[in-house]
Amino acid sequence: MKITIFNQKGGVGKTMLAIQIALYFDLNIVELDPYGILKQLMPNRVIKLGLRDKIDENWNNVVFDFGGFDDLRLKQAAEQSDLVIIPFNPTLVSLGGTLKSYYKVKDSNDNILFVANGYIKEQDIKDAVEFLEESIKVPIEYFAIPFTRAVQTAENEIVSIIDLPKAGGLKKHTYSKIAKTFEELMEIIKNKIQE
Repeated sequence: MKITIFNQKGGVGKTMLAIQIALYFDLNIVELDPYGILKQLMPNRVIKLGLRDKIDENWNNVVFDFGGFDDLRLKQAAEQSDLVIIPFNPTLVSLGGTLKSYYKVKDSNDNILFVANGYIKEQDIKDAVEFLEESIKVPIEYFAIPFTRAVQTAENEIVSIIDLPKAGGLKKHTYSKIAKTFEELMEIIKNKIQE
């Protein structure tokens, strides 16, 4: 299994998704962001590549976590991947970069899932999806993740959001809804890879 996560816009949740997908599917993360610190946080699970390092075509069971910039290795990673995920924030500032990111990967891999990250109002998702579909002239497949502090907790503790409620007590109550959301996302990812 190979998954590419890319959006040339920074701060849209690429690394958060890479961590959650890697933990759920027991994958390694190939960190292509020269400013990323995942290798320090997850030394046994992360392969850190510098700007001049090449992607090994023989790697399997990896998530390619690209930084928020244009990377020449994107085409190679996307072509190898079973799925490309384009996370975005449902804001006008994010959508321009999201559109550019789609155009960069669409010819390398047409199995694309857009993930709207950190939405507050349902209408924001509808407006963002409508904008993307009108711009690219085809329906898109997307999944929406609401704004939640569980993401920050999971990143700080380097744990699966799905596992947070298993701690019991208040965590069970606080995180059960978002855990279910991430379980649904992982099921969609699994199904899209099997297409």
